[in-house]
Amino acid sequence: MMHSEAWHIEQIAAVPEVLLRVLRLAQDAEVEFDALAALIEQEPALTARVLRLATSACFRPWSAVTQLRRLLVVLGQERIRQLAVTSAVQQVFSQIPPEHEALTDRLWFRSLLCAQLSRQLAQLTAYPHPEEAYLAGLLHALGQLVLLQSFPQRCPVLAVDAAALTQLQDIARDCFGCPAAEVAARLLVRWGLSPLLADAVRYQNQPARELREAAPLVQLVNLALRLVDAAQTAQAVDDPLLGLNAGLLQELIQQASADVAALAQDLGLSPAVAFERPARRALADQVRGLALLGGCRPVADPGADQTALLERMRQDLALVFNLDALEFLLCRDGGQLVGQSSPRRPRWNEIVLHWPDSASRVAEALRSGQVQLTDEHDTMAPLPDRQMAGLLGQEGLLVLPLVTGGMPLAAVVAGVGAAQGRRLAAQMPLLQLFADQLALVLARQRQWQQETAERLQGERDHYQLQVRKLLHEVNNPLTVIGNYLHVLQQKLDDPARTEELVLLQDELVRVGDLLARLRQPLEPLEATGEPAQLGLNALLRDLGRLFAVSLLAGRGLHLELDLDEGIPPLALSGAALRQLVLNLVRNAAEALPAGGQLRLVTRDRVYKNGTQLVELRIEDDGPGLPEAVLQRLFQPVTSSKAGHAGLGLVIVRNLVEQLGGEISCTSRVAAGTSFQILLPRRLLAQESADAGA
Repeated sequence: MMHSEAWHIEQIAAVPEVLLRVLRLAQDAEVEFDALAALIEQEPALTARVLRLATSACFRPWSAVTQLRRLLVVLGQERIRQLAVTSAVQQVFSQIPPEHEALTDRLWFRSLLCAQLSRQLAQLTAYPHPEEAYLAGLLHALGQLVLLQSFPQRCPVLAVDAAALTQLQDIARDCFGCPAAEVAARLLVRWGLSPLLADAVRYQNQPARELREAAPLVQLVNLALRLVDAAQTAQAVDDPLLGLNAGLLQELIQQASADVAALAQDLGLSPAVAFERPARRALADQVRGLALLGGCRPVADPGADQTALLERMRQDLALVFNLDALEFLLCRDGGQLVGQSSPRRPRWNEIVLHWPDSASRVAEALRSGQVQLTDEHDTMAPLPDRQMAGLLGQEGLLVLPLVTGGMPLAAVVAGVGAAQGRRLAAQMPLLQLFADQLALVLARQRQWQQETAERLQGERDHYQLQVRKLLHEVNNPLTVIGNYLHVLQQKLDDPARTEELVLLQDELVRVGDLLARLRQPLEPLEATGEPAQLGLNALLRDLGRLFAVSLLAGRGLHLELDLDEGIPPLALSGAALRQLVLNLVRNAAEALPAGGQLRLVTRDRVYKNGTQLVELRIEDDGPGLPEAVLQRLFQPVTSSKAGHAGLGLVIVRNLVEQLGGEISCTSRVAAGTSFQILLPRRLLAQESADAGA
């Protein structure tokens, strides 16, 4: 029996007319996604490739997915374009014999008709997943397509009729050691699809009497395929499973056949397609044009960070060569080659080589600039290669050296099995070309990063020079204001007024501190000072008195304090907390009409996920925030002051995160807005104990 690892779908044939239409749509930047998805859903070979790619290690977790549209959304239009280009290139160069192409067309008609009938039966019988039924019907002939690709020499010139399909089943048993339906079912299971969907494909040819206790999906696809055969032989179908009468089944056949015929006519197809077809020549011309334009080259955004770029390369290699188990080694100074750890293999960073003199095939690939391929028979493989193969879960390795201008940048190391290694060995020129293109992408990204860093440094130097000049000018009036406040404090006998002047002096000092921090304008805003003993309620009372004079009185607003007096001193930054409360209250005051009310509320010992927290709420009875504002809350947007969701909220979110807390918002139109801040209930004694631990 042939091992299932040898079953592959890289070059299973798609109908040229459909593939050409998909290719043209994918190249159109204005195309609607639904139109592209609808066309792919009508081609079994393309659908199989989408399932294979979207459920591979690079795009997981998508297990048990039965909705093709979801997978297409995951891949995105750019990935679909690449998949169409790759499929077209492989199909043009696979030299499919015309007689096999005609048989492929016949399988396409059957698959699409079976899919349409499966979905109609599912809808008629209230099966809850009609799209799953459609997918099972569409892929029921996947085993025959794999057979035509893998063993073309074993498939003689077959007439385009039902007898040919029966003969394919016999050939599949000889080649694979199992029926073609079993081949398709095992592939679906390997891709992580639902076992029930795989069973529907596996038992497609079972006698109906043996499926009385089978799952509904199995019964639906089995009946649909019998209806397909009935439509081609003009025979009636006995339905012992679902209890549907012959007249109704005949209507279903007629409707599905009409739908498929309409689609075929739109594509220029008919059940008896001539061997010489314009679409085949047009597809070859399209591929030639794409090659001239570099349409098959890997695409990447040079502005992406290195992690995102490597992930994009990983997905490109999965799409073009079906490489799932792969990792990267990056060149460092001194000739070191260091593993780039990933969530899939977190210990990959323990692989370290000195590539100028290492015996590893990876180092040899970098020194020569040539792709290297090892297999399980390489008993003399160096220890690092055996370790990498073990981490990748395979016995053989494929190494793609990323070298440009004689300078090694990185290496891609993929684990490959025996059958996959034999297929890749026949694609060495393409692998070498792809490795060279990946190296250019990586070099361009690093150059872009270096140029960006130099430009930002120049802007930072210029900005800091301007800030120093500004600070020099601003310090003079601040000093004068501070001196006058001190003089006024000495002259006033009213203790309450003196206390207000002290608050103003404190705020003036804080303004000076904030301005001084502009010396590092391109660094993220951080809480000033080390965590100290903070009296949360005392801070809010101080701010409340300041707000009463500066923000509320002139607008006719009222402030209420509802403070939990049991809150102990906290090991939190007072400057950060003061800033975020100031931002939230200022936003609220600017949004409230005259007579509006604000509330500052604190509560101790709020429990969430077993953790003690302290709650701070800033509430108002204002107009509430519009839906559009709520959707972009805490994002940098320009505030219209219609609600209190201006740019200050970005700073608020950052400060809350720096304090180790979290923030949420509740708002209703004409019913007010409430910001809830949950802060860690960290006491000063805890802070000291943690520091000494």
